[in-house]
Amino acid sequence: MKVYVIAALAAVSVSSYASVTFFNGALTQNDPTWTRPVQSGSGLSSVGVGVFYDVKPFFVTLNGTYTFESFSSADDNFIFIYKDAFSAATPLVNYVAANDDYTGAFTYLGASGATFQKSKIGVGAGSIALTAGTQYYALNTTFGPNEVFNYENAIGGTGDVRLGVVPEPATMLALGAGLAGLVARRRRKA
Repeated sequence: MKVYVIAALAAVSVSSYASVTFFNGALTQNDPTWTRPVQSGSGLSSVGVGVFYDVKPFFVTLNGTYTFESFSSADDNFIFIYKDAFSAATPLVNYVAANDDYTGAFTYLGASGATFQKSKIGVGAGSIALTAGTQYYALNTTFGPNEVFNYENAIGGTGDVRLGVVPEPATMLALGAGLAGLVARRRRKA
């Protein structure tokens, strides 16, 4: 029973330390396409029409600054962050930040000595501010059409980064109620 209580506490508590989340993937000819924005988000690209993309939902556990790094095995990796919702049909809506070419050192990804294309959002003191409990979307895409490659990503910063959708408040309340029930049951048996 103690194991369940400890596991439930861990599930509903927020870590006091920050972690880095790593995830990888591949852009292939089977992926959906979109017309991507230019890096500033001020308009649509005339070159990035019909480019492949992958999207990964994520959220952070603490308000603060974060960095999104990515490198690809070939071709020109381009990364984006969107807030609240993402739709390839409206690529300028909910745009937060983007990066195409980065030449400096990575904070989290230790890819050195290899041939790759690097992108990074949140360079040095210019890290991007993210809000806890807000849904974000990390996108990997290409500079131009017909480019395919493997990529590796890392997102880290002030708090934990969790892949997936933000838990609904009702889900968190249910976890808390379950924990309270386990504690009450344990006390009655003792």
